[in-house]
Amino acid sequence: MTAVSNAGPLIHLAKIGRIDLLKEIFGEIIVPKTVKVEVIDRGKEKGNPDAFLIESTDWIKIVDDPKDANELAKKVGIHHGEACAILLAKSLNVPVLLDDSDARKFALGLGLEVVGSVGIIIKAVRLELISKEEGLGDLEKLANVMWLSVNVYEKARKVIESL
Repeated sequence: MTAVSNAGPLIHLAKIGRIDLLKEIFGEIIVPKTVKVEVIDRGKEKGNPDAFLIESTDWIKIVDDPKDANELAKKVGIHHGEACAILLAKSLNVPVLLDDSDARKFALGLGLEVVGSVGIIIKAVRLELISKEEGLGDLEKLANVMWLSVNVYEKARKVIESL
């Protein structure tokens, strides 16, 4: 299976040392050029280790941005990279990896399967790629590198514990 990713899940999972879960769950990740520039190029300029880690993968495929992404981003009020990821996922009929709430709602409205950084950890536990204990630890690490509401954190913790 393939998925299209926006910046957030790539950055967050790389920061907690779990970027490999994307390959194990999806096999191949497609990334629009705009997202590649944001994650890898700008990240390397800032000296972010996660940017170098993401760049070193051989299972992330960079593709051109969809033509209508600018128009969609303005119309819907989401970032250009999110619009690119959503349009690509829709055209390929594959899941889209997004963390931003507005972009997630829009993608869900289009009928897309949406998975965020927290959802990747839950999927990994469900697929027994990592243990419950590792999943709970990873959830805690995610809370330190991205904003998570108390509700999302607690709901995710309960889901992991119930698996």
